[in-house]
Amino acid sequence: MRLIVLFLSLCTLLFAKLIPIDIQPADYNTSRYPKVEILDSKIVSFGRIGGEKFFGISALAYDPETGILYMLSDRSRLFGFKLRLKGEKIASLKPLFGTRLRDAYGHKYFVKKSDSEGMTLVKADGRKLLLISFERYPRVTAFGLSGNARKAPVRKTLSDIRASLRLTHLPKVLQNPRHYKKRNDMLESVTYTQKYGMITTPEKPLRKRKHDLHGIYNQEGKICDIRNNGTYAITELETLPDGNLLALERDFRLKPALNILVRLRKIELDKKYHGICKTKTLFEATSEEGWALDNFEGVTHLHDDLYLMVSDDNDNFFQKTLLVLFRLSN
Repeated sequence: MRLIVLFLSLCTLLFAKLIPIDIQPADYNTSRYPKVEILDSKIVSFGRIGGEKFFGISALAYDPETGILYMLSDRSRLFGFKLRLKGEKIASLKPLFGTRLRDAYGHKYFVKKSDSEGMTLVKADGRKLLLISFERYPRVTAFGLSGNARKAPVRKTLSDIRASLRLTHLPKVLQNPRHYKKRNDMLESVTYTQKYGMITTPEKPLRKRKHDLHGIYNQEGKICDIRNNGTYAITELETLPDGNLLALERDFRLKPALNILVRLRKIELDKKYHGICKTKTLFEATSEEGWALDNFEGVTHLHDDLYLMVSDDNDNFFQKTLLVLFRLSN
C-alpha cells in the first residue's frame, strides 16, 4: 500500500507544472482600470492528485488561517493546495489532496449530481464548511473540508433552524429547474455575507425575467436586480471586505472570430433604486484586444487587497487552467 501511495505521489510531482504566462497585451494602459492590477499569472497543470484527475476547475476558496487553497472541479472533484506567495507572485502550489465529493451517506457524486460550479468557505456551528452550488439540479450543499456532505444536526429551537437555512436554503424561484433558461445556466456561484447570509445567482437571468435584469438572491428571496446587457454570464460571486460583492462575469462572441470577454464588477447591495443595485465595472478585458484569456469561472479573496482568479479548461487540450493573482484597490 505504501508503494502505491509513493508511486501516485511521484506521478503527481512528475506531471505538476506551474508555467508563467503574461496574459496582458504589451500595450495595455493600466490607467483604464486603475483599481485592478494584474500581479502574476500561471498555467496550472497536474496529472492526478490523490487518484483524481485535475481538470475543469470552476471555483476557488481560500482559508487564510491555514494557507490552503481549495479548487473545485465541475465534475465534483475537490482539491487542496498549499499556496505560497513571494513578492506578490505565485511562488508555489503544493498539492495536498484530491477527492470526490460524497453525499451524507459516503456515496461518491456521479453524473446527475456532479455539476459543481460555485464554492465559498464559511464558519458555522464552530466548524469550517464549504458551500457548493450546482447546476442540472439547482441547489447549494454544505460540505466538510474533506469533501463529505454535512449531515444536518438536530435543531431544537426556531433560531437554530433559521441559522441552518441561512447556509443552504434556496427560495422557491431558484428550486425549480424550469425557471432557468438552460440546465447549464443555473447556480454557477455562491458566497456568504454576515448581513444577508448565503447569496447566489443564476449564471444567466431566469427564463421569465427581462434579459437585462439579473437577480441576486439569498435564502429569503431576491435581494435586488443588477443591470446586464444580456450576454455576460455571472460565473462567481465573492464577498468583499466591506460586505459588498465582487462579480466575475464572462462572455463568448463568435463573430467575426472567437472573442472571450472577462469583467469584474462591484455590486453594492445596500445602494438600490427601484430594486436595482448599483454596480461599478472595475475591470474588463477581451481577447480581441490581445489579452490571453480563457474560460474564467472562479475568484477568491486571499488577504488584504489580493485576489485569485481561475479558468476552467473544460478538459480540453486547447484550453488551459489559468491562475491569476491580482490586486483590487478600494
